[in-house]
Amino acid sequence: MSELRMMATTGMLGYGYTEEAFRRGMSLKPDFIAADGGSMDPGPYYLGEGVPFVSRQAIKRDLGLMLEAGIENDIPVLIGSAGGGGSDPQVALVREVAEEIAREKGLKFRMAVIHAEQPKEYLKKKRAEGLIRPLGPIAELTDENIDETHRVVGMMGVEPFQKALEDGAQVVIAGRATDASIYSAIPLMRGYDPGLVWHLAKIIECAGQVTTPRPGQDCVMGTLGDDYFLVEPGHPDKRCTRMRIAAHTLYENPSPYHLVEPDGTLVTTDSAYEQLDPRVVKVTGSRFEPSNSYTVKLEGVRKTGFRTVFIAGVRDPVLISVIDEFIASCHERVANEARLLGIPHDSYRLNIRVYGKDATMGPREPVRQTQAHEIGILVDTLADDEDTSKAIMAKARYSLLHTDFPGRKCISGNLAIPFSPSDMPVGMTYGFNVWHTMELDDPLEPFPIEMIEV
Repeated sequence: MSELRMMATTGMLGYGYTEEAFRRGMSLKPDFIAADGGSMDPGPYYLGEGVPFVSRQAIKRDLGLMLEAGIENDIPVLIGSAGGGGSDPQVALVREVAEEIAREKGLKFRMAVIHAEQPKEYLKKKRAEGLIRPLGPIAELTDENIDETHRVVGMMGVEPFQKALEDGAQVVIAGRATDASIYSAIPLMRGYDPGLVWHLAKIIECAGQVTTPRPGQDCVMGTLGDDYFLVEPGHPDKRCTRMRIAAHTLYENPSPYHLVEPDGTLVTTDSAYEQLDPRVVKVTGSRFEPSNSYTVKLEGVRKTGFRTVFIAGVRDPVLISVIDEFIASCHERVANEARLLGIPHDSYRLNIRVYGKDATMGPREPVRQTQAHEIGILVDTLADDEDTSKAIMAKARYSLLHTDFPGRKCISGNLAIPFSPSDMPVGMTYGFNVWHTMELDDPLEPFPIEMIEV
């Protein structure tokens, strides 16, 4: 088979890439260009609100260069997990941006929009058939869990991309998808070895993260042959190393040797990494083991309440020396003040984190250090309604400012508050409540495709 070449422009659409790397990559005549558009790493909020983790301006810049080059060179342009979480509103935003670019640049193309949001009744049907299972040590999914869910997406594999391309799409804007499926769809359609395809796709899905030096995101080229693949940077001043390439199998995986996809597992135990020259790494020996069933991951969020945030700094050595006791007394004072307002204790949650003292790991922190000269206090309140969240925060802020502690000689002034207003409402918050797998007979069933002439 002749070589097949692909370009990953960036690890997340909107994170950016240099035009120098992009132009050089295009000069190598890739068969398609692609980018992952999202991640669940930023947490449940972005899926819940249906908004991107990056700016619309940044999405438009990255997508604009890709669309112009793709149309000019008559090659496919693929985007997966569009808008961040791949939900309907996030996909709609990227579609809108693509259509806007086309109007401004005079581009014409056939575009597939693949939806990944899952209707609640569909999920209940699958659950009743015993086809939804927990992903990890969590509870079984119930109809009550599904009812309280605000939004759920399914993580598609290669098949919806392939169907869109078979139906004539040149541009694919897909909802939530496995990162590697974005890059595996076309090579698998053309008959390349699945083990090499999935391994190459896994390595380049984060684009410039596998290059060095790594000041930021940038383009990466992947080339498939009969029994090998190559990885090289798009940018002429960067390079790929055996260590960088091999180490990427550690990323977001419990095992560096077994990487699970919807229809099987990539196995890298026999993979070999060869440094062909200072810039290019060759990989051989990867294999793919098909599974007995086809499963997609489900990611869902529920509303958890309205949050208000307060930030302050403390440099008073006396207060720092008794900070744990002080915070405990503030919690007690807030509870008493809340009762006077008719707010029961179980209707809100108050968190006070001390940065500079076990804020990251809390009671699990294994390192015990001498007293810091300065600490930061991060407070957040969570309640079912915004007014209660604000009210509890106002009481917490007042308590932190004016509660006495042993050794105090003044009545106030122990907090340095950097912002005014000091209390910052951030609106509705969300928490993950669906983190399961769903077995499918038809990989296309939960992922409807729209075909659009742009």
